[in-house]
Amino acid sequence: MNKPMRFAAVITLFVVSLTTTPTTSAATLPEDRWLYGSGGYARALELQRELNVPLVVYFYADWCPYCHTLDNQYLPAAPVQQYLRGVVKVRINPEQGRPEREIANQYGVTGYPSFFVMRNASSTPRNVNPFRKGGINWSPTQFVTACQQAASVSSQAPNSIGINRSLPGRTNIRASAGGGATQTTKSGRLIEVPSTAAGSPNFITNASLPTLDAVLTKYVEAIGGRDAQRRITSRVTRARVDVPGVSFGGKLEVYAKAPNKSLTMMNVEPFGVLKQGFDGRTSWNLSNKGSQSLNGTELAALAGADFYREISLGDLYTRIKLLGKVKEGYRELYMVEAVSRNGAAENLYFDAESGLLIHRDITRRTSQGSVRTEVYFGDWREVDGVKLPFQMTQSMPNLRFVITLEDIKHNVPVDEAAFQGPSR
Repeated sequence: MNKPMRFAAVITLFVVSLTTTPTTSAATLPEDRWLYGSGGYARALELQRELNVPLVVYFYADWCPYCHTLDNQYLPAAPVQQYLRGVVKVRINPEQGRPEREIANQYGVTGYPSFFVMRNASSTPRNVNPFRKGGINWSPTQFVTACQQAASVSSQAPNSIGINRSLPGRTNIRASAGGGATQTTKSGRLIEVPSTAAGSPNFITNASLPTLDAVLTKYVEAIGGRDAQRRITSRVTRARVDVPGVSFGGKLEVYAKAPNKSLTMMNVEPFGVLKQGFDGRTSWNLSNKGSQSLNGTELAALAGADFYREISLGDLYTRIKLLGKVKEGYRELYMVEAVSRNGAAENLYFDAESGLLIHRDITRRTSQGSVRTEVYFGDWREVDGVKLPFQMTQSMPNLRFVITLEDIKHNVPVDEAAFQGPSR
């Protein structure tokens, strides 16, 4: 089964099969750890109030070259690392979901990177940007000094450190970027990140639409084409799993073999060690509740999605339809409505420019009721001639997983016995 869809099915089934309810641990500053996304932002506000230290909110995008420079040259530098150990910090990618876009809109984000610093949650955020338009960029030490100054004056009048914005729920303070700071957008221009109500796609009226076949064909080409995909017969994936506001540094391993065999092993707090396998005919779970065979819609969710799913989307659904073109941030996406053979209703959103799958909304019926899941894909990279998303954010009611791929190996031997249940 292809990795993105595999993760979406497995994590949903894992979570709804458990009675454990995740709880946050005692408030401690996550040393050298960033919080992530909207869930991490909520937790960051709590930690900042409890610990009374400055708050850093970093808005970024996977395609942003300045963000890559900030990540690779500034944040690892010793003076920056020392500074960051004394603050609560959260990273937010507005392209990963509606809640993230709404937070970015509340901060008035118009370009990337946007690195906001504030003394406390009631202070005015200051955008500290080390990239100087028409001048020499700041050194890491100068960047830290600017962050410290931003925190000390964040409740005072605007100055040249950056952009003043209000916190969510307060009146916006309009100000222009000071000090000649530079931000970037995918097109090279500043952009607006609008707030979008959940469940209300922003359809582009009178848009010229391609056929559904053209959208699906472009997606297949974007991920490497049919021939390249068919040359892959097995995949071993290792990834990190963060549950913002709950736990960080969990581990995920997926072993997959054509045509449809798979083994998934996840070790994430507070769920513990979870395993799920599918040998082509039967599927099983192994968790702290013991061993369990899957059946009905839960089994169909796995059996209906094979290793080459991504190049066969048009044939996997009983009903599939192109609804139109929608606007999300700077992107224009084709929205496709589909119903699978097991009755799961979903919407697929394909980037009109790149053809890649940006996110997928699923409503899956399980033995414990319907579960709605939003899955966002990002950081697409080429591995052995095929493209795969190296980051996936999966949101369910009151719970969010951030999965970051660390290693992928193709066409490696996988023992058939690995896919069979513990009793076989």
